[in-house]
Amino acid sequence: MPHSDLSTQCVLIFGESIFEEGIANLLTDEADLRVSSTKNTDDLTLLDEITQKRPNVIMLNESTPMNTVRILKLLFSTPSLAGLRVIIIRLSDNMIDVYEMPKQTTARNEYERQQFIVTKRDELVTAVRG
Repeated sequence: MPHSDLSTQCVLIFGESIFEEGIANLLTDEADLRVSSTKNTDDLTLLDEITQKRPNVIMLNESTPMNTVRILKLLFSTPSLAGLRVIIIRLSDNMIDVYEMPKQTTARNEYERQQFIVTKRDELVTAVRG
């Protein structure tokens, strides 16, 4: 279940490269964002990490060794994660893909993607906040 404090959003960043560290540092400056990071792991560890930290937002780097399509399917098939936002950062073109999980579970295994060009810190923060 995502973090329930409406004044503070929990952001969980998967990855341990200098890029993910930089993203974490950019977001940590925001008083209403609680940022934590974890390394890329297997599916069970990923779900355990999400269950423990209860993030509102998960951020993944598209170039990570993790299969982002598989991870999206895993997250969207977990009913307790309703309302979670997943942001996939694409380094090749400064684009981010934002996926919102429905607040209520549905029988469909579909999710909508919104795309944004992000070239400034404020644009990233706005996308994270929703």
